[in-house]
Amino acid sequence: MLTQAAESVDEFARLVANVPYELKGVWFSEMLFVRAILARLAWTRILESGRARGQSTHLLAVCFPDREIISIEKDSGSPDVRVAVARLAPFAHVKLMFGDAMQCLPELMQRGDAVVIDGPKGLRAIRLALQLLRTGKPSAVFLHDCGRGTEERGFLERHMPEVLYSDAAEFVDRYAFLDAGCADKDTAMIPARDHGRAASARSYGPTFACLTPDARANYGRLLLQLMLCAVARRIGNLRHRWV
Repeated sequence: MLTQAAESVDEFARLVANVPYELKGVWFSEMLFVRAILARLAWTRILESGRARGQSTHLLAVCFPDREIISIEKDSGSPDVRVAVARLAPFAHVKLMFGDAMQCLPELMQRGDAVVIDGPKGLRAIRLALQLLRTGKPSAVFLHDCGRGTEERGFLERHMPEVLYSDAAEFVDRYAFLDAGCADKDTAMIPARDHGRAASARSYGPTFACLTPDARANYGRLLLQLMLCAVARRIGNLRHRWV
């Protein structure tokens, strides 16, 4: 991934030079992470869930102009819809849909598809990813908002240590410069001057996790472990309420 990112960063910077940043959206270095990984895989289309204002969809559209992109958004009544539709109108290879990704993605999935999940969130996102991987069809599944300290990051680190993350220190040290405009605007994240150095205990930016198919993985067992994790969380929440 690091090798491919180094080979393609100049072209990537050219492709995204005119893409504006939307608050709470995918950062540019994160999309380089996605592009670098997919460059080494055989894949067909991109399925995306959680479009919001179309930041990630816009970046996908300019980075992969020759691939079909199907983007699913759950909330058809959101004020973000109009923004996303307007900014994605120039891209004929992008198809916008509305629906629940938990149902739509398994129905749409074809062998070789790459999947970007930015909704649902948390453990539900991992459940959806595992259900898709269990079919053997995806080439890769990317989960957004998997920063350090989140419940989903903890689960992945405990049970799937092979997962790659866009906040990996070496990757961030090389490519944080792509995000100067993002960090300046998005005050919820690390300031640009920090550049996400390894010394920070926090994640750099929202953070993508990349899950790729593994013939050795027992996805049924992982789904069971995920369910137990969710049950333990509910029990912990109930105890907290009564303390």
